[in-house]
Amino acid sequence: MRAVAVGVVLGLGVIAGVGGVAAQSASVDQEVTVLTLREALERASQFNPEYRQALNRMELEGPQRREAWGAFLPDLRLSLGTSQRFSQQRTAVDFFGNPIDNEVTRTVSTSSSNQSASVGLDLFRGGERFHAFDQARAQARAERLGAERDLNTILAEVQRQFLIAQRQTARLAVEVELLAARESDYEVTLRLFELATVGRSDLLGAELDLETQRVAVTEYRGQVDKAMLALQRAIGDPSLRLASIEQELPLPFDPASLDLEMLVATAVQRSPAVGAAEATRAVRQSALGSAKASRWPTLSLGSNFYRSASGPDRSALFELDPGDFYSTFGLTVSIPVFTQFQTSQRIASASIDLRNAGEQVRQAELEREEQVRTRYVDLETTWATLRQRETALEVAEERLRIVQEEYRLATKSIEDLRIAVREQATAQRDAVDQRFEFAVALVWLYEAAGIVAVEAGLATTREQD
Repeated sequence: MRAVAVGVVLGLGVIAGVGGVAAQSASVDQEVTVLTLREALERASQFNPEYRQALNRMELEGPQRREAWGAFLPDLRLSLGTSQRFSQQRTAVDFFGNPIDNEVTRTVSTSSSNQSASVGLDLFRGGERFHAFDQARAQARAERLGAERDLNTILAEVQRQFLIAQRQTARLAVEVELLAARESDYEVTLRLFELATVGRSDLLGAELDLETQRVAVTEYRGQVDKAMLALQRAIGDPSLRLASIEQELPLPFDPASLDLEMLVATAVQRSPAVGAAEATRAVRQSALGSAKASRWPTLSLGSNFYRSASGPDRSALFELDPGDFYSTFGLTVSIPVFTQFQTSQRIASASIDLRNAGEQVRQAELEREEQVRTRYVDLETTWATLRQRETALEVAEERLRIVQEEYRLATKSIEDLRIAVREQATAQRDAVDQRFEFAVALVWLYEAAGIVAVEAGLATTREQD
């Protein structure tokens, strides 16, 4: 456990010191920061392109509701027009309808202007407009919840990329620490070689271990640089240039402290996927009501007013006060007597869609419950494995200290030391990796419950009036 803590603490300093790609590419006019997880999520909510697209889709809820309300309002149309017409007739007809040539051919020009206004209002449509309004409202909610689901997924991905960067940083710190240990082992072997206690092959073996560890450090520096670039891409902030990230992880805890049943109930209740399925069911319910309402008669009111003027040449062009006018006013009743069974088909189709939507809600609830329970099991497994890894690390470190002391006393061979070194290095790497596995499993659990943003303290919903 001591080595894990040392590796995590050293991680920040290692990244700041190695001067990787991200740090080297930063210039004086670019931002260089030690990024925390909260800052990464906040930046992602401002700059991540997919996150911004999801937020933009949420803005459609207001216009969709206003469009639905508009069905209850009158339809008002105004029109203005003016035109000029030219005609020339080279032939005419006589009294018997026979074509003859015009003795005099000339071009005739006429002009006209017109103005019209119409108002229409549906007085009764069998409740269809109310159902259409409910459908539009439910559809808007479904799209908003779908966008919230995307937001939850995007934030979870940013958090996972942050953990990957943390993991590579901590692993690099471990490799640097192991490199220092191999350098110390080489120095001890060199002194023993000079005292003729060990042979040339033992010295070369220690040197080989040292060079192998140097290669590991170089490779992990590249992994850290790539992880930083992936994190920058996930955040989407073009001005962000990462030199290092915060290495503090959530402390591992026993998942038994969680109330699984409460977590499942909360996940089903707050899950964007379940909410979107329920909103879709509401859409289908309103669509069924709208289909049934099409059997009722409709009553509508309409009025038209028309003014016009015409004259020779351009006399009536752009006439603002035409003298001729007429107007109409009417009340229309439409009764659907027979529609070739189209209404029945619509109702049957809408009824099936509603039943299927109900089944989709059940399916979403079952899937969400399964995901939460499965990822809770994963969390329990990673917790148990973490404790085992820590115990194995303590044993490996104790064994290495004993073998090193025996090696200095020439009671253990160089091969015994190399085996103990490899075992301790493997145990140390596994312990660091397992701590990050626990953190990743926790993120997966939060994503399944749809509470990534809630746990991060970020607001992703926009309440609509």
